[in-house]
Amino acid sequence: MNTSQKTRFTTAKRHLAAGILAQARKDLRRFNGATRPAERELYFDAYDWVVSDSCVSRFSFRNVCAMLDLSPEGIRQEIFRDVSLGAFRYWSHRLGTALRQVHLSLREDVISERRRVGADVAALVHGLP
Repeated sequence: MNTSQKTRFTTAKRHLAAGILAQARKDLRRFNGATRPAERELYFDAYDWVVSDSCVSRFSFRNVCAMLDLSPEGIRQEIFRDVSLGAFRYWSHRLGTALRQVHLSLREDVISERRRVGADVAALVHGLP
């Protein structure tokens, strides 16, 4: 296998690992409190996968976290915090986080623009090119 193939293989494994983690999050959120047996089974499968400390499977929770350079304990806390919020509070939390990130980004843009305009004004006042 040449270097290009190895890189593509590694990238594909990382995408698969990220997809597995995302699906477990969705299943835990979606089927939390489910009453149908099939839905309860999906919830418990995802729960068992997340809480397991086994590294036997290539795509065990710990191995997935290692592939993605994530802390298993930190991700577990985040996942179960999101599950405990419930759907409305979860999405409200996510929206609030996204809005804060947009606000900070816009704020940085405004500050950068003010600095640029201030430098332009200073150059004009002092007769610099």
